[in-house]
Amino acid sequence: MPPKHIKLGVVGADQLVRDCLRHSLTKLDERFVCVHDFSCDKDMLSACRDAELDLVIFDMSSRSAVELLALRELSTRGGWALLVIANQAPDHVLEALVTRKRSGFFSRSNSLNALAKAAFLVALGGTYIDGPMHDLLVRRSGGAGDQPALSNRERHVLQLIAQGHSTKEVAVILSISVKTVDKYRTAVMQKLNVHDVVRLTHCAIRMGFINV
Repeated sequence: MPPKHIKLGVVGADQLVRDCLRHSLTKLDERFVCVHDFSCDKDMLSACRDAELDLVIFDMSSRSAVELLALRELSTRGGWALLVIANQAPDHVLEALVTRKRSGFFSRSNSLNALAKAAFLVALGGTYIDGPMHDLLVRRSGGAGDQPALSNRERHVLQLIAQGHSTKEVAVILSISVKTVDKYRTAVMQKLNVHDVVRLTHCAIRMGFINV
């Protein structure tokens, strides 16, 4: 079953954004326990470690050298899940996030409700696929030539099922009904032309939606 509590830290250069994220996410989902927020300074990494975080949400507002250094440290020197919020990022940053387990890239054009769901998905061990990250995954899996077009929600359902979550667990994680999960799963199976969970999992691995 999904965890009852997730220790959450918010990192970024903008105090206002950090405050908004910290307060909003804990209200949107009571499973988030926000320990603190951290600025992009020399003490950031050790502060995150001391807080024993499960998940770090990093707000990358400017792609400055300071932010890129902070992101590199967060992605390579900590065992937490990592979700990056940005409009765009350099290819090497996206590549690092794609190859790192428990990570994701979240577009600023999306909503706070969507952010809460993305954060929980990443905290569970998944890779959140949004905008540029999905394009990179397509390239990594060999191009979009024969890859069926799945919606964001269909990709999330596929990923969670492939990770071994039951239909009821997927419904809880994504805050939708069991009936809606069944509808998405049926749609995914039809698009991928598979008829059982084993083949569905193989497809998810081949498409780069989960790491093995």
